[in-house]
Amino acid sequence: MPDPGGPPDAARPGPAELDSVAGALHALGRGLDGVSVAELLWLAARSGPDEPEETARPAGRAEAGDERPAVDPREAGPGRDRPRQPVYEPTASPAGRALTGRKVSLPRAAALPRARELATALRPLRRPWRRGRREQLDIVGTVADFARSGELLPVFGPTPERWFDLTVVLDRSPTMAVWADTTGELLRLLASTGVFRTLRVQEINTWEPEPEPERLPEPPPAPALPQPPSRRLVLVVSDCVATATGDSRLWDRIHRWARSVPTVLVNPLPPAIWRHSGLDLPAVRTAPPPRPGAANVRLPYTEPPLLEELLYAAETARDPWVPVPVVSLTPRSVDRWARTLMRGAPEGCAAVLVPQPGLMERPGILQDAELDGEKLVESFLHRASTTAVRLAALCSSYAELSVALLHLVRQELVPEATPADMAEVVVGGLVSVDRGEEDHGNPVLRFRAGVRERLEGRLGARDARRVRDAITRFVDANPHARSRFTAVTPAPGGEAEIDPGGPPIAEVRPETEETPTVTAAWTRAQAALRMTTTKHHREDHGPEDPYPYVAPRGRTDTPAPYFFLSYAHSPRVSGGGPDPDLWVERLFRDLAGHVMAMTDLPAGAPAGFMDREIRAGAGWSERLGEVLATCHVFVPLYSPRYFASETCGREWYAFGQRTIYEQAKRDRAVEAVVPALWVPVPDSQMPAVARRLGQPGREFGEEYARDGLYGLIRSRSHTEQYERAVYELAKRIVAVAHESAFPPGSPVDYRASPSAFGGFGARSERVRVVVAAPSLHELPPGRTPDPYGEDALSWNPYHPDSRRPLGEVAASLVRSLNLEASVGAWEESEAWLSADEPPPDPVVLLLDPWLLGDPTWRRRLADLDAGACPWVRVVVPSNGRDEQCRAARPELRELFQEVMPYAAGSRGDGEPQSLEELGPRLAGSVAEARAAHSGETAVDPRGRA
Repeated sequence: MPDPGGPPDAARPGPAELDSVAGALHALGRGLDGVSVAELLWLAARSGPDEPEETARPAGRAEAGDERPAVDPREAGPGRDRPRQPVYEPTASPAGRALTGRKVSLPRAAALPRARELATALRPLRRPWRRGRREQLDIVGTVADFARSGELLPVFGPTPERWFDLTVVLDRSPTMAVWADTTGELLRLLASTGVFRTLRVQEINTWEPEPEPERLPEPPPAPALPQPPSRRLVLVVSDCVATATGDSRLWDRIHRWARSVPTVLVNPLPPAIWRHSGLDLPAVRTAPPPRPGAANVRLPYTEPPLLEELLYAAETARDPWVPVPVVSLTPRSVDRWARTLMRGAPEGCAAVLVPQPGLMERPGILQDAELDGEKLVESFLHRASTTAVRLAALCSSYAELSVALLHLVRQELVPEATPADMAEVVVGGLVSVDRGEEDHGNPVLRFRAGVRERLEGRLGARDARRVRDAITRFVDANPHARSRFTAVTPAPGGEAEIDPGGPPIAEVRPETEETPTVTAAWTRAQAALRMTTTKHHREDHGPEDPYPYVAPRGRTDTPAPYFFLSYAHSPRVSGGGPDPDLWVERLFRDLAGHVMAMTDLPAGAPAGFMDREIRAGAGWSERLGEVLATCHVFVPLYSPRYFASETCGREWYAFGQRTIYEQAKRDRAVEAVVPALWVPVPDSQMPAVARRLGQPGREFGEEYARDGLYGLIRSRSHTEQYERAVYELAKRIVAVAHESAFPPGSPVDYRASPSAFGGFGARSERVRVVVAAPSLHELPPGRTPDPYGEDALSWNPYHPDSRRPLGEVAASLVRSLNLEASVGAWEESEAWLSADEPPPDPVVLLLDPWLLGDPTWRRRLADLDAGACPWVRVVVPSNGRDEQCRAARPELRELFQEVMPYAAGSRGDGEPQSLEELGPRLAGSVAEARAAHSGETAVDPRGRA
């Protein structure tokens, strides 16, 4: 007997349940591989009875594998004999004939048919990106490193991740209101499939007027040099009806996006009427790109005849056309495009050629003259599919109906209908569309004069009753569906009105719940977006998406150690022997005892930290990052092995970033590094960051300077000198801690930090930092003057957090990489930037995006970008706390992508929003510029390609 208080045995799958699942899979009648079976089981678990349904399921149809017959809910259960009330859609009624009623909520039908097949069609996009942003333990590398050095330290490599970050651009034109429910379910599908690393939504409305922008210079052609593959995918959802009037703003935006990132247009209308609805651009078939996930400019295609005659400025344009794939909401169309993008469909997919802005005049499509109902129906019957004709005939039971009711009729009575079939009914000339203010944006379709009478002739004698019964069964079968729409049932003194001349849409029980606050489809789409983006790390790679400022992570409750002892692990000699690091541990204990005696640290507080106890433990990297972000003093233990250690170089770099940020905030030097000499090291073997500090501790005694702490601790005759040196070193640590008053910083990703000791190969040891920013007297109108000074080198975008100019901060960050740095304004470095050959040193350009408002600067930057110089890397700092930067960021980003598409495609880490984000971004740009300058493969010092 099962325990009544515990979980029931029925909750555990037994042989009968497994046989039922196997039978259901077999009943599908198709060959399924292991991945398909796993996806089906995962989807079934996600939509099981333990989780509330977002959209209601069809009524009266048995599920696969269910041996029980479908039961009409009205024939069973309590209350089957209770009287029912007719329910109507809320419509305006003629004067004097209105009846009062109360509002009720009815479940919505699924607005996106074959959703699971659409999710399966996206499977080609699940190909993993091998060099992800996170890292995992590399067992082979760890063993190889241990065999080489004898030091057991974990080696990490990049973790594979999803290939694309998806940006969905939704057209909010009035005609797209009909597809609000469909678009909302498409967003939920994209968010739940797990195909994309992140998902974001952007809304546009090309029907709204906008000020005429200043004409920009022509975008430069796509560079001949290979660019890093884009990780952003843009999916535009639009019926393109707004472009039928000759307005080309939507196409201009799509053209700009498609030049730098892969872009696809999803059109809910059937392909047969695309050319009659604004999608009248030249049609082609694109072949797969040269590499998976390439931008649209890399899609090969065959030009149709007489293509150049469409452009009135073809002789002045270079590569004026960009192919943009166009897909419909069918699994076949989506699968063909997805496989083409990832080089899995040699046959290619359908696309249109979008012209460069300003090169093609589109006069707009002439609208047909007003036709009577008979001609409208004849035209519809001539070109519409059989499924669309049946759907239109069933809907003619009502003089007007909402889109929610149209989805219900389609799902329950014409289940084979697709969104394209529904679109034929909507745009086929039979109905006019009202955006439906009564139901918070639920559009209402009204048959034109004479149309309904013609269609009703195609109804059978019992079809109208069948429609009402099917909707009634659906309502009874889904009483708790979360997605609902508003209807009205007669009730004396109610707040709603009913036209008694219209037929009811269903019959409901009196206890049907009253309408809650109805949420429009657009609001639900945003909720789906918020749910998705909270589960993923958000980064900025797509067009026009606000980038919120992220505050540094909070501190842990672990007490901060007074000092961090950084040392190089010594390998054991062949044949065994004692642990050679025992002498370092003795030094650490002696130092910690002196520091504890010289300070008022409470009992139990750590006086110091050495990583001996966590090297083999879990979470050692996170622990090292936390300690380096909170300790007061960094104590490097100099030895030849120390400066050859990549691990020690990372520790120094991670702590050094804190000193640089603190210097920027205080505008004065902050010294918190107290070196100690373990074994004497010649100046020639010391990296630049150590040479700047000088040889440590000659004031600790001649023996210390000659033999180091290791020589003193191993010699019995130097015990007194050892004790003196350790005591003086502890005094120095305590004094520096009090002088610097070093506050905690943000935890660093220790594994992603580069080494402060260099070691990147035979490349240039100097980097040129170029600042492009306006002076205080050249600001755009309305721009706050706080971050600016008398010249470009005074630019300080992180004001008030930083009190030092950005060029000085960047130079300090470059020097922390064991490099030399020089800083200059654009005017001083323009000869380097415009040369065809590589300059003497690689260049990192710090660009103020507000310069892009100046036509002269746009021309300069476009010329630089047209050269596609890989030894010049562009960093665009933006203060996450600057309200003006946050408000104008979408426009500035779009302008940057248009003026400098090569630089925009090369930036992989987004815009540094704070000083803490500037360091890693600058380190990656320096490594890429130095690699390109020396002709090597660009490798990020943080381990990413």
